[in-house]
Amino acid sequence: MSSLFTNNAAMTAQLTLKLIGQNLDKTNDVISTGLKIAGASDNAAYWAIATQIRQDNASLGAVKDSIGQGLGVVNITYQALNTMVDELKEVKRKLTTASGVGVDRMLIQDDLNATLSRFRAYAADASQAGEAWLSVDSSQPTYSPIRKVVSGFTRVLGQPILTTTDIDTNRLKLYDKSTANGTAGTSASTTPLAAWTTAQATYDAAYAAYTSSGKTTADVTAYTTAKGAYDTAKAKFEGDRTTENGKAKVGKDGTGGILNKEYSVLGADNNGFLKAYNLKFDTMDISTVLPNDLSKINAYISMVDRISSAMTEVAANLGALKSQMQSFQNYTEVLSKANDTSIGILVDGNMEEESTKLKALQVQQQLGIQSLTIANQNTQQILSLFRN
Repeated sequence: MSSLFTNNAAMTAQLTLKLIGQNLDKTNDVISTGLKIAGASDNAAYWAIATQIRQDNASLGAVKDSIGQGLGVVNITYQALNTMVDELKEVKRKLTTASGVGVDRMLIQDDLNATLSRFRAYAADASQAGEAWLSVDSSQPTYSPIRKVVSGFTRVLGQPILTTTDIDTNRLKLYDKSTANGTAGTSASTTPLAAWTTAQATYDAAYAAYTSSGKTTADVTAYTTAKGAYDTAKAKFEGDRTTENGKAKVGKDGTGGILNKEYSVLGADNNGFLKAYNLKFDTMDISTVLPNDLSKINAYISMVDRISSAMTEVAANLGALKSQMQSFQNYTEVLSKANDTSIGILVDGNMEEESTKLKALQVQQQLGIQSLTIANQNTQQILSLFRN
């Protein structure tokens, strides 16, 4: 029914066109932003969940960055230690060579000096962001042996909380400007050597006479007697040497870093007696060692073995910590990506679906405009009655 005062068809067409326009605007927003839920007004529940996950991701990002900072220090320290542990094998090889006959110990010392310089450089360069664990000065009032690094995280009431690992630099420092000497050890007594040396000299003289003469009865008797005395003296010497070596003791090590503190060690001389030494790796010197007493070189070898064991243990512990930190860092990245996926499922628009919807709404809009035009034509017909 047509009315003079109200065009119901036009009003319906106009309302429909308005709704189509609103849907068209919303679809355009989704396509332009990529979000089907851009604010709480779109879907309060989904928006709240997505916002919480975004906050969680921000926290995970901070955790990952913090772990990365600590991992950088651990990694550079670990690499320096590994390099030096490998080069310690070469140091021991050079010392073993130096204990041989007819070697140029001065030349070997030059090689060792170059290695010692490299070790100092490795330790000094193993620092990052002001953190240096291998070369320290414990005498400084600001020095703290315990360093904390972020090594992972846990969740409390759903929130990620950083966890830290304490690094005791006193256990892994290689150089410390603050050092103190150790105490002297006790060398084995060489008293048993005299009797054996005398018996050996008698035996050598009798053997020379025996082999150079016509092997007279007197020579044979002298040789046999000397040989018996020599064998007896040798057996007693070896037993007494074992006893005396059992009395040899190391003193107390000094304090400082692994590579510059004083070690109390024992080294066997050419006759097998243990001598006590207090030695430092950082000031290693074999240039004055004489061929008739290699005990100092043997003591250095013993010291290098101890240092190698200590540094290997430290490197292994740091390696385990490094692996743990890398695992947590990778885990935070996996969680962040999973959260991104969850956010996408909640708020991201389906571009294919929205594009199809946009085309349909555009067609509806065109039809709505045509419907409104037709509805307005009825009004024009009523007005024509008044004109006639």
